Amino acid sequence: MENRKLNRLIALAGILNIIGLLSIVLTALKLTPITLIVSLTFGGVLIGLALVLYLYVVIKDLKARKVL
Repeated sequence: MENRKLNRLIALAGILNIIGLLSIVLTALKLTPITLIVSLTFGGVLIGLALVLYLYVVIKDLKARKVL
């Protein structure tokens, strides 16, 4: 059951990362000051959240393997 939860968290981290990167690419397609601020802020938050989720799963896995 725990493995299934961790796999879902990894999938969620991947989805958040893709959405964050797409919002940053939006700036390149339509460059205005408001799209620059909104997309970089929104994209940065999503990518940061994806990184936190991924690190949580890695640490959880290393503890399960008794490495940490």
